[in-house]
Amino acid sequence: MKILNEKPLISNQHGALMMAFVPFFYGAVAGTFQWAHLYLGMAWLFLYLFSYPFLALFQHKKKQKYQKWAVIYATISLLFAIPLLIQQPKIGQFALPLIPLALIQIHYAKTKNERHLFNDIAGILTFGVVGMASYYLAKGEYGWGILLHPSLFFFATTLYIKSVARERRNPRYRQASLVVHLVLMLIYGAIGAFGVSFAYGIALWRSWLIPRLNWNIKQIGLLEFAVVTVFLVGLIVDL
Repeated sequence: MKILNEKPLISNQHGALMMAFVPFFYGAVAGTFQWAHLYLGMAWLFLYLFSYPFLALFQHKKKQKYQKWAVIYATISLLFAIPLLIQQPKIGQFALPLIPLALIQIHYAKTKNERHLFNDIAGILTFGVVGMASYYLAKGEYGWGILLHPSLFFFATTLYIKSVARERRNPRYRQASLVVHLVLMLIYGAIGAFGVSFAYGIALWRSWLIPRLNWNIKQIGLLEFAVVTVFLVGLIVDL
């Protein structure tokens, strides 16, 4: 088949993929891993892959390639989701908050302003909702902390990324990044969440140091993998 000879259409934002799965893994560990998490994880993976060609449909005139891969990813995601929905139909409720978040992202895709902070926040909250679904799958409860803790960290991370990328000439992003990281580090330390507080300390150090260095995007991204890993470990330590 021709499709087998084609290179899959995948976003080059690999750091975002890692961020997308931190709440999922956090929810699975906090709620105790179930075999059903494999279905949810695969459904989420292909839904995430679907988002790239789907949002591209609102930007590009030549849509055939994007339509094809959007259909492929959506179909595979649905194939994994159906057994899960049959087993636990209540998990479908988490699709509801994803709809308005998707509409926000569609708006910014249409206006070709995907780097807007509100669009980033919509993506971060999407990741958190999936994390809540992961927790609910095991516990049957709404784990609001699964939404809150990663979302706060990724908001701080977004401010930092902007300070070293497209907004590097805007000192406000760097200042905001440092303040948010510091405040959250102190708050988590004060409530005894020392693993997360330590992760914020590492992230704060990186937010102060990296803008002073002439690093390229690849180097910044590789460091971010390490920082996000430290954060995930911190979350698990504090359970």
